[in-house]
Amino acid sequence: MDRTSTRPAANSIISKKNELGIVNFKGHVLGGVVAGTGVAIGAVSSGAVAPDDLATQAAVVGTALFFSLFPDLDTASVAQRWFFRGVFCVLLYLGWTEHYELATIVGILCVLPLLDHHRGWTHWKISPFITVGVLGTSYEYWRARQAFLGEFTWDNVPALLEGHVVFFIACIVGWYTHLLLDGCFKVFPTSQDHH
Repeated sequence: MDRTSTRPAANSIISKKNELGIVNFKGHVLGGVVAGTGVAIGAVSSGAVAPDDLATQAAVVGTALFFSLFPDLDTASVAQRWFFRGVFCVLLYLGWTEHYELATIVGILCVLPLLDHHRGWTHWKISPFITVGVLGTSYEYWRARQAFLGEFTWDNVPALLEGHVVFFIACIVGWYTHLLLDGCFKVFPTSQDHH
């Protein structure tokens, strides 16, 4: 038997199982890191994040990475287990630092893909805007109630959003990176039943 096969290596971004060129978990990780780095560079260039604020830049990259993996959390896999191990650590950190509202949002997000079948609503082109918009608005609502110790008013929202717009952008860019790499757009069209 000839051992010089044209089959890709087991650790390649495109696996043998995906002969149509569909990106696997490692490809989505790479795509998320690249997209997140781009958002972080854009945030620094625009002045939204200070050049020496490496913690915020890393959080922006991490947010884009989270959302580049998010649409495939409904598939039982090694990648899913590692993802949820990471989320567990994030939730511990958020609880320890008393960021309960943000921990609630992360917890809700992690359950959402499990509510439908694979390549269901998480692969709709409008889902990133709707999901991020609803959950982002909820988070800002909670923050507004705490910050102003009273009722929510839309007049206070711009001040609260100012520091978080870059994270909303990272969420949407990370999610669309996943959809793009999955072939949901004509740039890299693929079979709809590739998973």
